[in-house]
Amino acid sequence: MDEVARVVVGAIGLAVEPRGRRWAHMSLCVLDAVFSINADYDRHTAPTCHRYATWAGLTPYPPATDEQPLSDFVTRVRTAGVEAFSAEVLLNRQRTRAHRGAPRKTEAALGYAEILTSHGVNTLADADALLADTDRLVRVERHLAGIPGHGSGARLAYLWMLVGADDRIKPDRMILRWLQGVLHRPVTASEATRLVKEAATQVGCTPWELDHAIWNAQRKA
Repeated sequence: MDEVARVVVGAIGLAVEPRGRRWAHMSLCVLDAVFSINADYDRHTAPTCHRYATWAGLTPYPPATDEQPLSDFVTRVRTAGVEAFSAEVLLNRQRTRAHRGAPRKTEAALGYAEILTSHGVNTLADADALLADTDRLVRVERHLAGIPGHGSGARLAYLWMLVGADDRIKPDRMILRWLQGVLHRPVTASEATRLVKEAATQVGCTPWELDHAIWNAQRKA
């Protein structure tokens, strides 16, 4: 049995479900992607996003009456300053890595937003258009990869998942741990991406749906 087939067998017991509700604003997608890395999602990441939504007066999920331009998020963070925004608005002072001098995740989120807006991505519709333009996407991803905390690229892949790319996965520690358990060997981020995508085709779901099912199973383990 090849490794993709073993992943498919391992997925039999997973609760694979259609994508549920998603964020209604690019700013929340950026915050979620950046603050989810090496953090407990339910205890830290989701509350951080909701605190920003409440502070900014946003309806976090569709249908939202007005989508906040990502440039507005940039202005708000710049006006407050990274330290104050982290401590007083987000109530989350996590850093991009476990080092005292590492940049705050707020700074990384601001960097993401600045790059995206400089490339004309202010709304979810703009992000969809970017994902459909391969050449432009390559340029934007090259710049986003330069923001501290890029690591193996899981954060960037997750951002595109959040804005609606069902063909992406987030090869984070949850996914890697599950695959290691199924295959009985360490798995790299690039291997994880390939394996989950190929397995999803055989399971009959999107890579996003299989990724999320694995993530949910690991979260509850």
